[in-house]
Amino acid sequence: MIGWFKRRIQARAERKQIDGLIDRLHVAPEDRDVATIFPIILPGELIRDDWPGPIIALEEVPFALSWAEIAEPGRWVYVDHELARYWEDKAIDWRRAAFANLRRVSNPGANGEKCNDDGQPFVKVMFQPDAFGPSRLLIPRLLESELGADYRVALPERTCAVAFKRELTPMQEQDVQGIVDGCFRNGAEPMSPQRFVASDFWHLATENGW
Repeated sequence: MIGWFKRRIQARAERKQIDGLIDRLHVAPEDRDVATIFPIILPGELIRDDWPGPIIALEEVPFALSWAEIAEPGRWVYVDHELARYWEDKAIDWRRAAFANLRRVSNPGANGEKCNDDGQPFVKVMFQPDAFGPSRLLIPRLLESELGADYRVALPERTCAVAFKRELTPMQEQDVQGIVDGCFRNGAEPMSPQRFVASDFWHLATENGW
């Protein structure tokens, strides 16, 4: 009986969330706030003609980038072509604004870490309550002061990213691999167990001066 009640409560919460998303879809473009737009990293296979809005490939990695309106945690509405055209007709650089929004909420860049015996972090995890932790990978040198100029990253799950030093001890390597594998195997939306040079994610920001 308790399980039944829990399922009912969860279903009502999900219904409320869906209703909220539907309500946002009916908001006119002129009433949408560019201050709530954020860049979102997605699987590369979502680059299709039927994607509802702007989406581009991230050049050096097997992922895509789109943008979403996140007026409150857990309620995402992806920027569609109509909304993008509206802002562009108004000469609003909404992509630049989205990146500025990302920087604003990305200090500190990670919300979890493991440290060596000297108290210095060798791995940092981006698994924020806003659920777009991986978007922090787009910010050039965000974790350079702690992990070094040549740090590495992984994006094992759609809501989780991992950054770590290039040089690791065997025990540290085991810790990092455990985090990446655990997120990839157990996450709700697995992305990739691969590792990348952090700067592979920075091209859009550096090329556009974001």
